[in-house]
Amino acid sequence: MPVLPADAGHNVRAWQRRTAPACSDGPVAPGPRVAVLASFTADPLVPHLGTPLHDAGTHPELFMAPFNQIAQECLRDDSATARFRPDALVVCARPEDRPAVASGKREADAGDPRTLEPLAATALDAARRWGALLVWALPPLPYEPSRGVGDCGDPRGAMARAVASREAVRARLAVDPDACVVDLEDTVRAVGVRHARHPALFRLARVPFTEDVFFRFGGELARVLLARNGQGCHGVLADLDGLVLGPAAPFAGDSAAELASALDELPAGRRLAYRTGHPVAEARRALATLAPALARLPAEWIAEGRTAVEDLARFAGARGVTTSTIAVLTGPPVTETDTAAAAPHRLVVCDGSADQVRLGLLDAGAFDTVPPVTAYPGGTPPAAEGNDTATRSDGADATPGDDYAAFLRGLGVSAELAEPTGPDLSAEADVAARAHDFTLALSHSPERFASVGDGGRLLLSAHVRDRYGDYGTSAVIGVRAAGAVWHVELFSLSCVVMGKGVEDLLLRSLVERAAERGATELAFHYRDTGRNHPAVGFLRAAARHHRAHKGRDVCVTSVEHTAATAGGHHEDGGGTDD
Repeated sequence: MPVLPADAGHNVRAWQRRTAPACSDGPVAPGPRVAVLASFTADPLVPHLGTPLHDAGTHPELFMAPFNQIAQECLRDDSATARFRPDALVVCARPEDRPAVASGKREADAGDPRTLEPLAATALDAARRWGALLVWALPPLPYEPSRGVGDCGDPRGAMARAVASREAVRARLAVDPDACVVDLEDTVRAVGVRHARHPALFRLARVPFTEDVFFRFGGELARVLLARNGQGCHGVLADLDGLVLGPAAPFAGDSAAELASALDELPAGRRLAYRTGHPVAEARRALATLAPALARLPAEWIAEGRTAVEDLARFAGARGVTTSTIAVLTGPPVTETDTAAAAPHRLVVCDGSADQVRLGLLDAGAFDTVPPVTAYPGGTPPAAEGNDTATRSDGADATPGDDYAAFLRGLGVSAELAEPTGPDLSAEADVAARAHDFTLALSHSPERFASVGDGGRLLLSAHVRDRYGDYGTSAVIGVRAAGAVWHVELFSLSCVVMGKGVEDLLLRSLVERAAERGATELAFHYRDTGRNHPAVGFLRAAARHHRAHKGRDVCVTSVEHTAATAGGHHEDGGGTDD
């Protein structure tokens, strides 16, 4: 069986317990501050990254950056990620997530893989400024099959371009001591492509992977971070009583030789120890008879009748490491429950299969090494032949030296704010219902502001485009006019267009409308949910300035919606929880 925990549900339940308000596991070592930036919704990763880091004896702090905001977060030193002050910056970027997939393109055709290398350079530049380690997740190869044999044989076909892009990023980051790489393709292959995709959830919430992928991916990320911080696997303790010497031991004869072959594959410097409850001399003689290949391996012996728990503590103490960094290999059944309690996260229980031993030790991190930094002659990584990834595309892909304003100019964003012309408000209702990051969080539906014959209410929606595609109706605004004051009680922005400057364009357009109709103040009413900080931060910053239009000043203010303010600006007493 693989190293425990054996299923994704264990991590989810464990993380829920550990993050519960009443939970207290006692003092733990300060853990890494890990920020995750992804081009897709990566929230399911949290328990699968946090649990193995916590199990290693640390107390990690995880921050999930806003959806599909990698360049924006990295270019700004006042971004939410920068303010978090991460120790490690995990970046997961798929080229197919760059444009609007909903515009009708197949997922495999939706992005240009060449955009990943300059994005990786931008992320590395940000990590250096923040003093963080960059962990770049190479994206999996396109799920959709190539378009026939012609595309398969074309050096610039979809699969060839994806492979060249991956290798260009790998070569770029391999030479840098501030970066390391994990490969999502390995994770997807381990799960199986058919079981790795989640098309329905991607359409609904931009979550492209199943729970099994996030489970394995989180474990891989945790192992990379732990290895770089010296908290990876520091040794393997093989329980000879459970493997070979006991009455029901699963390894004997040829299978014992295969077990020895698997243990012989451990990396140089990875210490191996044998433990047994029998005297050393007696155990050595028995092992030489039953499994001579195991007897020949260079291994430390820990014996003389101690319990497995005591032997584990002795082996770890001699190395100056914690027991959680030692992989324990034994056979079924695990008769000493204390053994599982002492090393539950690197316990490998095998029933006689050497392949099972290899897989179990692999999951336990026994084959892990510190990610290397490769020095290429001349300090320049080799370029992939026939690939022009080093050439920056048409100006919108962020590279070191760009600033946020230059990035926005390159996107060519347009947001057309207009009143809906027909009775169908399904698109506006969908934006209002789905928005969680950029929303005022007051439970007002678009229909409330589209009341026929009510001149005191106004509903506006925005159609958004940029050079990557057409995102359709992506913002909705609801206004209640009261004399010279416009109360904005609905302002929701789709997550796929956040970070593109759309909110600034819409605010300017709204100021123009207010000024033309004689209003002198825009008062934004909001409720801080903890999740809608992008909207709250924008509104608080906007409230510091007066906006002018054709010589008319419009004062922008923001009012946090509380029980004290509910009656003053909302006829119905305000919103309810999401």
